[in-house]
Amino acid sequence: MNAEPMNADPCMLCNTSDFRVIHQKKQWQYRRCLNCDLVSLYPRPTPREFRDNYDQYLPMGSADIREWKKMMQPVVDKSADLIESQSKTGKGKLLDIGCGYGFFLEEMALRGWQVQGLEISRTGRQYARNQLNLEVYSEPLENLVFPENAFDVVTLFYVIEHVLEPLALLKAVKRILKPGGFVLLRWPHTTPIVRILGPLARKLDLYHTPYHIHDFSPKTIKRLLELSGFEAIETRITGYTLPAQRLSRFASIFFGCMGEAFYSLSGGNFLLPGISKTTLAGFVGYMVERRITTPPIFS
Repeated sequence: MNAEPMNADPCMLCNTSDFRVIHQKKQWQYRRCLNCDLVSLYPRPTPREFRDNYDQYLPMGSADIREWKKMMQPVVDKSADLIESQSKTGKGKLLDIGCGYGFFLEEMALRGWQVQGLEISRTGRQYARNQLNLEVYSEPLENLVFPENAFDVVTLFYVIEHVLEPLALLKAVKRILKPGGFVLLRWPHTTPIVRILGPLARKLDLYHTPYHIHDFSPKTIKRLLELSGFEAIETRITGYTLPAQRLSRFASIFFGCMGEAFYSLSGGNFLLPGISKTTLAGFVGYMVERRITTPPIFS
């Protein structure tokens, strides 16, 4: 497809306006910036449309919720282990943004952490509050007044790709993190699969149009975090989900294990394209130590 006109909204990361459309569904396009490669949705939903879309985003049935927990359990376990291996402060305060039903918060609370969550989906929020007895806010972080240096860790699992203004969100995250604290992002890396599948990708709608506002790569997620004020940034291959559908589950396990193996064998230098990534980032001069085992990266 042809490049977009120069008067299009500029790229969030590099402020240029040269794009190429790589995927389209109805009126929505996913456009790749020809300068920095960030993929973004156009046109974006309004803030009101955004809130309305997510109010009932999560399934409500008991069986669906159980399947959701099974699907996410390997990611929950590995992420919890990773956080505890990186934490300089021991078992501190953790905020999970977009906490869904609260299963990750439940795990961290069982491990002795003080936990809070944010969830704009009423279904997820009510389950976390009523079934798991968790403290979960209904507003986006930008609308809440947390004090500075309030949390040791902030997590976002499959959230950053859904956010209208991810730069503003991560700046707000940085403000509430303690010195020596860090953020953990879990995010999909969809565009390489779209490129491989070509026309078939349009039928599969891998971007979950219009729910994914951006699709990041290791390069663009690093740039986003740098612009937000983070300095110690490392992206890893860590864990995989277990979808209910058999073929999807097999693919997730196969490519997840392959990705972890390549990452380990390459000394952390090869990130298999197309599978979900985990990124950790800190600030205030804390530097990353690249190791494939799990000692602290913030030394």
